[in-house]
Amino acid sequence: MDTDSTHVRLSAIGIVAVSLFLALFMRLWFLQGIDRQAFEAASVSNRVRVIHEEGPRGRILDRNGKILVDSETSIVVSLDREPLRKMEEPERNAVFVSLADTLQQLGVPTKLSLIEKRYADLRYAPQEYVPIADDVDPSVEIYLMERADRYPGIIVERKAIRSYPYGNLAAHLLGYVGEINEKELVERGGQLPGSENGSTTAPTTTAPTTTAPTTTAPTTTAPTSTADSSSGATTTTLPNSAGADSGTRLTDYRLGDSIGKGGVERSYEADLRAVPGERTIEVNAKGDLVDVLSLKSPVVGDDIWLTIDIDLQAHAERLLAAKIQDLRGRRDKDNNRLNAPQGSVVIEDPQNGQILAMASYPDYDPSVTVNGISQEQWEAFNDPNSGLPLVNWALQGTYAPGSTFKLYTALAGYNSGYLRNGTEVVNDPGVYTIENCKGEKCEVRNAGSTPHGTVNMASALTVSSDVYFYKLADKFWNLTDQYGETPIQDAAAQFGLGSKTGVPLSGENPGRLPTPASRKAAFEARPDLFMTGDWRSGDNINTSIGQGDVLATPLQLANSYATFANGGTRYQPQIVTKVTRPRDLTLPANDPANYKLIREVQPVIQGTIQIQPDQYAKIYDGLLGVTQSAFGTASASWQASKTAWPMAGKTGTAQVSKKADSSLFAAWGPAGTGEPARYAISVVIPESGFGGEVAAPLAFRIMAPLSFGTLLPACPSADQSACEAAADAASVASGNDVTSGSAD
Repeated sequence: MDTDSTHVRLSAIGIVAVSLFLALFMRLWFLQGIDRQAFEAASVSNRVRVIHEEGPRGRILDRNGKILVDSETSIVVSLDREPLRKMEEPERNAVFVSLADTLQQLGVPTKLSLIEKRYADLRYAPQEYVPIADDVDPSVEIYLMERADRYPGIIVERKAIRSYPYGNLAAHLLGYVGEINEKELVERGGQLPGSENGSTTAPTTTAPTTTAPTTTAPTTTAPTSTADSSSGATTTTLPNSAGADSGTRLTDYRLGDSIGKGGVERSYEADLRAVPGERTIEVNAKGDLVDVLSLKSPVVGDDIWLTIDIDLQAHAERLLAAKIQDLRGRRDKDNNRLNAPQGSVVIEDPQNGQILAMASYPDYDPSVTVNGISQEQWEAFNDPNSGLPLVNWALQGTYAPGSTFKLYTALAGYNSGYLRNGTEVVNDPGVYTIENCKGEKCEVRNAGSTPHGTVNMASALTVSSDVYFYKLADKFWNLTDQYGETPIQDAAAQFGLGSKTGVPLSGENPGRLPTPASRKAAFEARPDLFMTGDWRSGDNINTSIGQGDVLATPLQLANSYATFANGGTRYQPQIVTKVTRPRDLTLPANDPANYKLIREVQPVIQGTIQIQPDQYAKIYDGLLGVTQSAFGTASASWQASKTAWPMAGKTGTAQVSKKADSSLFAAWGPAGTGEPARYAISVVIPESGFGGEVAAPLAFRIMAPLSFGTLLPACPSADQSACEAAADAASVASGNDVTSGSAD
């Protein structure tokens, strides 16, 4: 029994031992055979690093190929953390202290805390150079290179940054570039540090953003991006693809990269951004650099050609600034102070919707954003006392359009069928009594209660008879069963009011086109803000002359008058003509042999307005009379600054409670000559006075040299002294504007 028991126990132990060895052998066979490839991939991944290298952005040119935004080389002092990590902490700290002191002595204020913060910054890969001082003088580069042994781990490199040959010119159109934040990175399919497989949730970011009054996000033709989950990079679809090389492009954003934050830089980011380069390196188990395995240079971004003429843009900005500066501090006839807090000018080609100039005041210097905006600078930009210089008032500012709105009311009169023989002629005694009105506020008047006698549509527009349009609006409301509730609003909507124009720039404001339904909805939502939700004759009357709750942008005014000028085709405003790829950056940018056409931006028709030829002619003649008739509200201004051909348009003076009037003018030319209209212009300056005395004279002074072909060339920022005489002349002209004697 004892012998048998011993054999059984030994057999059991043997079986267990064989089983254990068999399991160990199977595991070794699995690891070395079946799963070998996975471990080899992990091994390569652990010793190979791919360093992302951002390239120079494409240039932004005007319509004639003049360079407005370029990428120039900047000398950057950076940290190479590879050798710094190998040091003991006291030794590394001594290097940082010495570097901070040296940069300070060389005129580059750099805090020790900044260097320490950048050294520990997790946004940068371990082998990436971390910048601590940008755009330093070449003398700094020479000093540090000659003493490299004293500054281990300190690298001086040259990088491409944005430069602005024309300084502040067209700043709002061009926009600016800043460092991508986490939200933007996630939106473009990029990968945050610590995220897996490229998927993550967009965090809440405190990055500063520009806020404009009552602005909502626009609908634009800006590029759209989708994430490529296999690579973690971003594939960007190019907009308006029509030509060579249209399609998609790998952009691969990382934290620390630059991205367009506004204007064209933002809207055409997909074109301007360079294809990033890559530096593939090998590291050892400690993470130290062993070798550079491969180097893929970045590819420069494509060039964007704007629709604007920089000479015209400079001329418009110079005159606008001079006018506003001359107005400030003066007082109107009612002793209201003329504050003129901002202003804008828009010039558009009526035949295709191209924006030829877009001036907004106050402006800002985009070069201050090159190395990032400090919190103090950002707060100054967004301080209302500074005039909010980052806001593009031409498309973000909204204003009561005043009598410029009468164009739309005139169209409503004809489209509805109300204006016909017997109703088109009105007697204007200077005051109108609202029908079926009871109480003390039943009379509405022309500006200054000026009587205009017998007027028809044409003469009512020429002299700006409010009474004529009061009666039309009153009849509409009293006959809603016949004409509906919104014939005026419907006509204005055909011209694009109350909705965004679709210009490919962010932040466009749709304005406001009030209706009985919108008034009721607003009252129900906030009854504390309104006395009633009812719409009455008085609301219709106010709307007919561009007052009350009506709001429009200067861009909408220019685009709508361009629509009428070309016979009724409403185009989407465009700011880019084409996208090209340069062949040699050292040769002229506008040489057709030196670039490859990627695509052209074609005109986009958004709608057409149908109107009988005889009715169109009556409105046209009335608007032509504004400048050409002796009784026109802008005739004296046009006589003082004649253009090479007649212009037609409408002055506007919008009343604002307890403030000076807002001055507006919208027009086009040539007019009345049989030639196609080539230019439509709008000028808006709030709190500045009558439209015929402020906005109209400014418009004619802008248009006169353009019409005669005598525009002065824009002055590069390096030679601003050449424009001093022109600036002085603009100031003198602004102070000598004529007084039209008109109230509109």
